[in-house]
Amino acid sequence: MSDEEALLSRLRNQLATGRFRIRIHAARHMTEEGFFQKDILEALLGKSKILERYPEESRCLIVGYFHFSEKVTCPLHVVCDYSNPKLLDIVTAYIPEEPWWSTPTKRGLTK
Repeated sequence: MSDEEALLSRLRNQLATGRFRIRIHAARHMTEEGFFQKDILEALLGKSKILERYPEESRCLIVGYFHFSEKVTCPLHVVCDYSNPKLLDIVTAYIPEEPWWSTPTKRGLTK
């Protein structure tokens, strides 16, 4: 098992057992963009992958998908802070958009 697979497995276990919290920045995006906690969980627990790791901060950016409707899926980016081994922090979550993201997995503009 690779380091990324091991990390994803650990994060998914924390999510599945309710050992996580949604931080205010993620909650704000949920309200502004129209998705819910269940959508974050679906994206992270489903077919997801780590796009970027920030080991010095014990954080990573994960891309996953949730069902916007029965037939439509939507990409979701989620930044997780795993510095606390007992509790996963979902720092932010957002729907990737142009110009910052040209696809759900490829960066567009940089600041």
